[in-house]
Amino acid sequence: MDLHADSEPEVTAVSTSDAKSAVYPSIVSPEASRRASNANPFIQSFSLLPSLLRGRFKTSGTSEARTRKYSETKPGRHAAEQPVNNYYNYHITGGFGGSGGEGHNQGGNGGVGHGPTIYFGQPRDRESSDFRTIRRGDLKLVKEVRLSTESGVVAGMGVQRTVYHAAIRGDPVTVTVAVYQGDGAGEEWQRDIAKYESIWHPNIMQLYGLVSTRGLHAMIFHDELIPYDQFFGRFQHLPILSTYIIGYCTTEFLEANAYVYNVIGSSKENSVWIRPSTGQLCLDLIQGGAEASSKLYWWPANVLRLENVSLDAPDSEDIIISSLSEDQYHKLCSQPSMAQHQCFQVSTECPVGPGIFRLDSQCGTCVRITEPFQILPEEELRWNNAPDELLPNSWIRYDFPRMFALWLELNLSFPLYEIRKAWLAQANHIFAELQELEHVEGYVFIDEVRFILRITDKHDIPKGHLFVCPPQDFRTSTEPHANSYKWPAYPVYWSLDPSGADRLNTEDANNLGFPAIHIETVMRGASWDHSVYQGLRQFHEGKGCDPDSQEVARRLEYPLFEVLSDRVPFPARKVKPYSWCELDPELCQELGHYL
Repeated sequence: MDLHADSEPEVTAVSTSDAKSAVYPSIVSPEASRRASNANPFIQSFSLLPSLLRGRFKTSGTSEARTRKYSETKPGRHAAEQPVNNYYNYHITGGFGGSGGEGHNQGGNGGVGHGPTIYFGQPRDRESSDFRTIRRGDLKLVKEVRLSTESGVVAGMGVQRTVYHAAIRGDPVTVTVAVYQGDGAGEEWQRDIAKYESIWHPNIMQLYGLVSTRGLHAMIFHDELIPYDQFFGRFQHLPILSTYIIGYCTTEFLEANAYVYNVIGSSKENSVWIRPSTGQLCLDLIQGGAEASSKLYWWPANVLRLENVSLDAPDSEDIIISSLSEDQYHKLCSQPSMAQHQCFQVSTECPVGPGIFRLDSQCGTCVRITEPFQILPEEELRWNNAPDELLPNSWIRYDFPRMFALWLELNLSFPLYEIRKAWLAQANHIFAELQELEHVEGYVFIDEVRFILRITDKHDIPKGHLFVCPPQDFRTSTEPHANSYKWPAYPVYWSLDPSGADRLNTEDANNLGFPAIHIETVMRGASWDHSVYQGLRQFHEGKGCDPDSQEVARRLEYPLFEVLSDRVPFPARKVKPYSWCELDPELCQELGHYL
């Protein structure tokens, strides 16, 4: 009789007393069936069991490859409990021998023995039962998804997590598989499963099924997923479409992370994948992998995917141009995920401030391109550390020796997000005026300036006083909205007099053992790739405007940029963000770092 996969008896008991016919429990002798039916009305033949019991049990008490060996308990009848196919609980109650025969002159036949009886109950209460268990033989790995120059990702100590595209037998849809191998792979796999069991969101990789064999475990995710960078690379030749993709991916990234935070709290940096059929972003909750989350910033882009835009359609960019206004597209290009963040040190003798600068890394120079913006910093000028003593003339006095090192910063941050849009709206106009066609990536929109003062040699500082100028002395003009700043001629000095009236020059201070004062100027801002400016040109042309003019900026009432007539290069060096001078003697001399 055929086995029925949809049979789910609440309790089923099976006798296997006939040792000869019970080698394969699905074949039961008539005698064994008769005894089973007479013994208990709830006992059924193995031929009536559901087909979920695809593993076959031998009377020796061992299981085949797909079932686990059950443990026996004593005394009395042996009992064991073991999951079947990870879905059902069952109990095996050991049998007992028959009574002896009538001896007389010769021994009689022994009594009929009773084999173990198996009782099947309800499906196991197993959390992962929400996901299909896929046989390894039904899963065909198609190709590895290389996430970096190295194959696979180290998920834990001694555990290798490698991602593949694969196919499940009988299903034409490609899936994504994360395979765990190595010492402790099973434990790492179980911990990662728990993360996905508590999360269910369209922008998070959705678990479909599991594979578990000896020494190898895998998680199967819905759909074919590819790393963010690989997906984005497909559209580099379409600047408007690629800008639009980055915009809505940033929005989906924020929404997915907010969901994760609300469900399981703050999480570490997640890797980012894309469902290429729709362009939808999917987060991998496991660290490592597609390292793209650093390119999607916590910035409220609020860019929604347009329903009428097909990524594969040849007219997709035309649809985006007709769907978005100029201001919306400028805002889209302004978001941090579209920009390249730049940080560089410049000469302390040069005035700096918000505006457009051109950085030439090869020549080690920087030049201001446009007239300064007439805008004030977000906060009042002040040193970031509380002064030891503020004097009536607004100077700050630090008394030495002191218990900690001196490090002061004057941070100027400017609210220029709206002006970013203005720059992008007329950048091609500035390039046309300057006849700049190739090196547009070197133009940096500066919106933050840092002045840093520190003592680099703190050993055996003699008793004395250090006087630091007020922040207002950094202004180069007294005009209300002046935004050009530089180190003043005498920003700091040593003195033996508490009043500061007797100023020590650099030579006398060095002879008395006072350390040199190190100062530096750091500017931070954003630059854009050539493709972004090309997309802006195409977008403006699509709207019927001249991209080499200020037509769009005037119509939208943006601030207008003017090219500076006196453009004098000054020394500059590109550095890492939020870094400071590493005290390179040659660089310090070039940039004027020591007083």
